Amino acid sequence: MHFSRLLVVVPALLVGVYAIPFTSYQQFESLPSVPKGWEVVSERAVDPSMPIKLRIHLVKQNVEAFRRAVIELSTPGHPSYGNHMSQRSIDAMLRPREENFAAVKNWLASQGLADKITLNNDWIQVSTTIGEAESLLHTKYQVFQDTKSGDKVVRALSYSIPRELHSSINFVQPTTMFGRVSAMRSTIVRVEDASTLRIDSEGPDAEDPDAAGCNTSITPKCLADLYKYADYDVDAAGIASNASWTNQIGINGFLEQYAQNDDLSKFLKKYALTPKTSNSTFTCQPINNGLCTQHPQEDFTEANLDIQYTVSGTGSIPNIYFSTAGRPPAQDLDPNTNEPYLDWVKEILELDENKLPQTITTSYGDDEHTVPRSYAIEVCDKFAELGARGVTLLFSSGDSGPGSDCQTKDGKKQFVPTFPATCPFVTSVGGTVGVNPERAVGFSSGGFSNYFPRPDYQDALVGDYLAKQSDPKNYAQYFNATGRGFPDVSAQGQSFHVFVRGFDTLVSGTSASSPALAAIISLWNQERRKTGKKPLGFLNPLIYSTARSGFVDITAGSSRGCSETISGAGWKATTGWDPVTGLGTPDFSALKSL
Repeated sequence: MHFSRLLVVVPALLVGVYAIPFTSYQQFESLPSVPKGWEVVSERAVDPSMPIKLRIHLVKQNVEAFRRAVIELSTPGHPSYGNHMSQRSIDAMLRPREENFAAVKNWLASQGLADKITLNNDWIQVSTTIGEAESLLHTKYQVFQDTKSGDKVVRALSYSIPRELHSSINFVQPTTMFGRVSAMRSTIVRVEDASTLRIDSEGPDAEDPDAAGCNTSITPKCLADLYKYADYDVDAAGIASNASWTNQIGINGFLEQYAQNDDLSKFLKKYALTPKTSNSTFTCQPINNGLCTQHPQEDFTEANLDIQYTVSGTGSIPNIYFSTAGRPPAQDLDPNTNEPYLDWVKEILELDENKLPQTITTSYGDDEHTVPRSYAIEVCDKFAELGARGVTLLFSSGDSGPGSDCQTKDGKKQFVPTFPATCPFVTSVGGTVGVNPERAVGFSSGGFSNYFPRPDYQDALVGDYLAKQSDPKNYAQYFNATGRGFPDVSAQGQSFHVFVRGFDTLVSGTSASSPALAAIISLWNQERRKTGKKPLGFLNPLIYSTARSGFVDITAGSSRGCSETISGAGWKATTGWDPVTGLGTPDFSALKSL
């Protein structure tokens, strides 16, 4: 059953008594300076009549208990393993205290905003103006411009709220949030023309990835042979009679990237694993007023890469492309410009159980420091809700090794982790290249979070890496050794054949690695469904323990990054977990029996 969480308008007469004075304002969040990569366009005041939708996220109850519950139901051997939760039970556990709702509504009413608010399960939206927002938050909004893309946003460097509400409110946005949809990086590092490259995938040695040309470029057959699922029949053997769940895979799309049917058809005609899968397709589901547009002559490299490798890898398993609205007009303050992940995850969590994909891949991210800590934690907790419902979330680790320029605004040298890959409730996917041997690809991002502490499931393996390897000692001053390590696992990431605008191209980046692995996780779920098991859900406690044997350790190659800021910066692949390939690459023949 679907439990609606539609917004409800709250008239002033329901707010109650609000003659409580809120005079003791205190700074709640602030940035020390304009974030690196941004500049103030003008000191001139923003038009006070400009509309803005503020979201006030409230402090939730039982957060630590919920996080523990997600870990427990995801840990093999625990009595709760596989006992996924309903959204109704999650909401009941986490819902903010009613007195917090009441206190915030009273504050808004005291500012004359009672008739401009709507409620969600754990946040309040205020449809107001810049002038009223500045008065409410004791702040000043300015226009900022991304120095690389030229995108403009209206933000503030700090804001204040009444001291009495500091224990009730988690954060208010858009204020200090500079990471947004149009600033998110699609983790593609290179696109090339494949027309002059000859790949011979026929002949007696075609089952050997090396003989099939897979050291030069990657096709679906390369992945199937290398990761040992070429002989797996998605439709064979039926489904266990006690299987109460459907198996679907979701692909996230932002930045006006639309997966193209025509390009997929051409791709499958050339590269489908079997004739039966050459007619496979996908459905598109808009999120937050996103579009499902077909423009085969436009460049939708990211979307085509993702969908072509999930569809070709999963056959008849339903593929759903989630098209989330992005890249709005400059200075548009609709919520989708400042909370892309929260908008997306809110709609996904509202899906009925039979419409919720068990595996979802995302090939986008931000430098962690561009995202306010409070926002990152809120997003990560929402991802934990999906894990609690039996969903595996995969995110590309990024394409800048230990970081791009590796320098903070104040000139401090520091490695730069990637969010959401650093969230401990997602599975972060790094990149590899080559076969016989497979090795780390140089651009594969990895490292340690500055926001999230290392989770217990990583303690043994990541702790062993930190204690025994030389890289952590050589770079100790540049990273947080107590932070969550990433990536968790890896897959091929260089020179993927992708059809774009009707032409065969080569695409590189961990944008390729995440959908490639997602297809394998979906096949693993399919096998579990056949044998009457529950979906994998949040994957990490499993792969860091009993399923570690289903991954091939990558011990060759290294990452590189930091330009000239930190000479020679990079992580080496080594025995065990490392911050360039994680635990290694998948062996489906081993995973499917777990």
